Amino acid sequence: MIERFSHSSLETFKKCPVQFKIRYLDKVLKPDESIEAFLGKRLHETVEYLYNTVGENGTPMLDIVMDKFQEYWESSWHNRIGIVRWREYRAEDYYALGEKCLAKFYRQYKPFDEPAVGNELELVFHLDDSKNYKIKGILDRVDHDGSGKWEIHDYKSGKRALTQGAANRDTQLALYQIGLEKKFDNVNEVELVWHFLQHGIEMRSRRTKEELKLLSENIKTRIDNIRTAIADKHDFPAKESILCNWCYYWDECPAKYRPNPFIRKY
Repeated sequence: MIERFSHSSLETFKKCPVQFKIRYLDKVLKPDESIEAFLGKRLHETVEYLYNTVGENGTPMLDIVMDKFQEYWESSWHNRIGIVRWREYRAEDYYALGEKCLAKFYRQYKPFDEPAVGNELELVFHLDDSKNYKIKGILDRVDHDGSGKWEIHDYKSGKRALTQGAANRDTQLALYQIGLEKKFDNVNEVELVWHFLQHGIEMRSRRTKEELKLLSENIKTRIDNIRTAIADKHDFPAKESILCNWCYYWDECPAKYRPNPFIRKY
């Protein structure tokens, strides 16, 4: 039985139940990852370094930030990174894209004097007093002005930015807000902030107590459905979509009969 869930695991079940089964029940772990995921991790590491450095030694020069990005990229690179759009782009193109994202972010937010109180902050919390619904989340950055006003920041490296309506419906940061309010006492208001690094724009949203309560109930229902499927040994069906092109579980997927032909590994 799974005792702790993440937003990622819950979304995996929603998008493709069989992928959820392979990853979280069968625990098939692979070193493969997409170039998009690899780029996102390196950007997160670099921005985290930037804010941590500001707190210690002042604002680093952009060249130093770029050097750190290169260091993270080169030290983490491996030969199981796949590129779906390999006919159009090479690894060098994604590296250049990362540099552009960082340059935009640096020029937009320098001197980085936001009241950041946590980078890559881990939250583990229960949705209610029953202790039956445990959630784990990693928050990219949390700001607090000291008087009860908080901001949860999320860095997005993909090419698609949320509309305001989509941001208002997003469940990930809202779920993290529930955890934040459970962890800290002095939470009077919370703003959710997405940074779309490719575009150099941000989107902001707020949630009412009623919206957070409804989200909590929906998440609990999804967890109940997962546990029922596990207990009753129900099938976890494959849900085929365009997202299959980025999936590394074709060998294990009952809906596929050959390795993923869309991915070229480096």
